[in-house]
Amino acid sequence: MQDAALSTAARIEIGQPRLFTLAAVLIVSAYGVLLAVPFFAAILVVSVMKLSVLTLLIPVLAIALAAVFLPLGLGNPYVSRLVRSLNPPSVPADARCAVQLAAVPRIRSGLRAILEDADDIGYLSFTSTGFEFQGDSVKLSVPYACIKEVRPYNIGMRGLFVYGRRISVVVDGLPNVGALEFAERSSWLLPTSKRITRQLHKQFTKQ
Repeated sequence: MQDAALSTAARIEIGQPRLFTLAAVLIVSAYGVLLAVPFFAAILVVSVMKLSVLTLLIPVLAIALAAVFLPLGLGNPYVSRLVRSLNPPSVPADARCAVQLAAVPRIRSGLRAILEDADDIGYLSFTSTGFEFQGDSVKLSVPYACIKEVRPYNIGMRGLFVYGRRISVVVDGLPNVGALEFAERSSWLLPTSKRITRQLHKQFTKQ
């Protein structure tokens, strides 16, 4: 959408998921097994070594390595692939980002909501007058004037308290939605995720 397509009021359209279904959520969850590989490899190495400082250091280094690749273990490669299959918004590629969206209260429920803390995935883009989310099942457009609060916060245990923060956006005028929570889903490495999250936060608060 172009800038002119953004009205003076926030708008949201919610449909049925086509790509980000329960099956896709199960695949995303399966990526978590990758995070255990460095740790179990470290245990195998330590089991054939004599007790020393290295036997303590190697598991610690394995955990640190897993933390660096935390976005990979959260299934970001698969999520990015799904997002790329959507029609991108009519804005330059450097002005949009693959993200997840979770509404407060949640849009999805049941087993899917337990396994995956995202209600939808898609493109988040910014224009001169507001921001838009074009997802698999959710379409959202919000003028900057409708933003009441922007607040980053840590996602806690799911991100092992080291993952890039989510961004909570309180929007005025969306029915049955208290807040919108965005998290980037395009990176494979933790430092990259944190950098992208900082950039998104600046976009939300620059107006």
